[in-house]
Amino acid sequence: MEKKYCFKIEDILFIVLLLGVFLFLGYQNILFLRPQGIHFMRQTDSISFVSNFFNEGFDFFNPKLFNLKNIDGKAACEFPIVYYITALFYLVFGEKEFLLRLFHLIIISAGIFYLYKLTYSLLKDYIYAALISLFLFTSTVFCYYSCNFLPDPAALGFAFIGWHFFFKYYYSKSGKINIWLSFLFFTLSGLIKITYLINPLTILVICLTELFLFKISVQIKKKEIQSCIIFGIICVFLVLGWNAYAVYYNNVNNSHSFNTQALPIWNTPAKEISAIWDLMYNYWYGKYFAFASFHLLFVAIPFQILFFKKSNKLLSLITLVLFLGSIAYFLLFYNQFRDHDYYFMAFFPVCIFMLINAVFIFKKTVIKPYFHYLAQFLILIIIVSGINYARMKLNDRYESNFDSFSRIGFLLKDITPELDRLKIPKSSKFVVIPDGCQNGGLYFLNRKGWNIDKHEDFSLSKIEEFQKKGADYLLLSVNDKNLLTICQEAGEQIYHHGEIVIFRLNRMQH
Repeated sequence: MEKKYCFKIEDILFIVLLLGVFLFLGYQNILFLRPQGIHFMRQTDSISFVSNFFNEGFDFFNPKLFNLKNIDGKAACEFPIVYYITALFYLVFGEKEFLLRLFHLIIISAGIFYLYKLTYSLLKDYIYAALISLFLFTSTVFCYYSCNFLPDPAALGFAFIGWHFFFKYYYSKSGKINIWLSFLFFTLSGLIKITYLINPLTILVICLTELFLFKISVQIKKKEIQSCIIFGIICVFLVLGWNAYAVYYNNVNNSHSFNTQALPIWNTPAKEISAIWDLMYNYWYGKYFAFASFHLLFVAIPFQILFFKKSNKLLSLITLVLFLGSIAYFLLFYNQFRDHDYYFMAFFPVCIFMLINAVFIFKKTVIKPYFHYLAQFLILIIIVSGINYARMKLNDRYESNFDSFSRIGFLLKDITPELDRLKIPKSSKFVVIPDGCQNGGLYFLNRKGWNIDKHEDFSLSKIEEFQKKGADYLLLSVNDKNLLTICQEAGEQIYHHGEIVIFRLNRMQH
């Protein structure tokens, strides 16, 4: 690996190519879309953290949401560093939603660039490096979440950067700054999504095995192994420390907004296991990767097993341990794969290492250049067709983005000027009916409060309960005469447009 880093013409060309892919996918338009589409609920949860940091004084260790079902809206999940920095950007640029999308896109772009640099350092071929790095864009899941509000692209981007600096440390045999940077980015990755802890744990497992069990010939000196173990343990403790704090914080504040535990396959009924697998195989499968991309991976796996002797030992070990770790992750979070396609993003590092290792072996096995030109041409066809496939699926997601969850966002997307005209204070508390997302309607209102999901849960007594908790206004988002009658008993109608009706609730008599 190069001792000194500087931009080369090949690097600039890759960045231009990457920007071209972004334009082809339509990121220049997606960037400015409000939360909508698949996982609208999780999108509004993430952006709600940003708004509450901005609205309530930047208290880093007291993250909050708009929904007051928790004490004062307090809730913790991923380490909120990206949300916090985005909120600071709000101070400069104003409350611009696109800033969180942009921040995530910048992080994942940096991750892809450093992945490209890492791949080149191993293969010494710019074309293979570019092709393998762009392989990720043959996944609709990757394309959809890379420019989105969810935290997964940041975790993945930091993981790729961590791997770059680890290999730089391994090959340079000098400069502790590289191992510091490697585990710094691995720590950020794991803090944002604990499942990405698989990456530094892979290094930790290999180093502990080499030091205490048996020599596995990865050509790392004892002192270097010890450094990796120390930094790896610090990384794990920091990530576990944050997650312990998040669990404590949620318990203290009676918060059940997020799942903070595993949902393993062995706790899942047999019928559910079958149903989840059916969804993954028959619905999500074509979103994880284009079919030809899966075929490329299916060829790469047996190829590197058959020609293992010609492989890079460390690369093969990393691929193997990452693969085993990914299986463990899959089994531990099996239930989440029913409806959460973004959980698949944690598998991308092992997929990439499989490809890098297969190409490394191919380069050592096949010397004649025209075979490589042919291989690169075939991979290029797979990637170009895969990116085009992902673009079409991405368009489908945004063209059919109106569902029962995101409906409230479309209804309230232009509500802010009306709230200002009605002179409804920012401190007012709303009840939103019906709303299937804990922070969906409340985020668009930019007010705290509560949501009622189902019609059958709605009654005058229920409204009175919320009034006792401090509710000032009620927003009805459906044309229903019975619900409208109940709302009219509870307060005074002050706004009506389309399906949206706002009521100022009557003052409670004490």
